[in-house]
This record gives sequence, C-alpha cells and structure tokens, in this order.
Amino acid sequence: MRSDEVLNEQFRATKYSVGYDQREVDHFLDRVVDTLRKHESGETIERQPVTAATVQSVQFAPTRFREGYDPHDVDQFLDRLKQAFLDFEHGTEN
Repeated sequence: MRSDEVLNEQFRATKYSVGYDQREVDHFLDRVVDTLRKHESGETIERQPVTAATVQSVQFAPTRFREGYDPHDVDQFLDRLKQAFLDFEHGTEN
C-alpha cells in the first residue's frame, strides 16, 4: 500500500449511530502516511514508525450525536493496512 492510497481513502460518515472520532482516525492516518512516505523514499525513520502491531492495537474513541467515521469502513481499511505493513515487514510487499 502506498501513502497516496491512504490519503485518498474515504469513509462513510455517521451522525446518530456510533462512529469513530474523525480527528483521531485522521491523526493516526497522518502517522501512517508519514511512515509510508519514509519507506517509499528510503529515508530512515527516526520517530516511532507505524507497524503492523500499531495498526492491530489502535483504538478510537466512539462518537454519537456528532459526525464520526463508520466503524465498519475504518476497520476494513485497518485490516488491509495491517496486511500491507506485515508484507512490508516480511519483505513480501507488492
């Protein structure tokens, strides 16, 4: 997975049902993009990079009665993202 794919990912919004806090999701994805860009350019990652384990353990605050991201959409994307990081970490990236 490339950083551009993460930047272009869109999630359905929720308002009256439980969703994930958009700011938290966006902040985490910013960290993902930063890590991927460094991988793509071959730069050394000095700060704590995002790893498959990071993606596996991330949790977002629930929202209700204000706009959030659909949890199913986000969770599906995180599954794809985790697999991409596992592939990268094991040297099998596509």
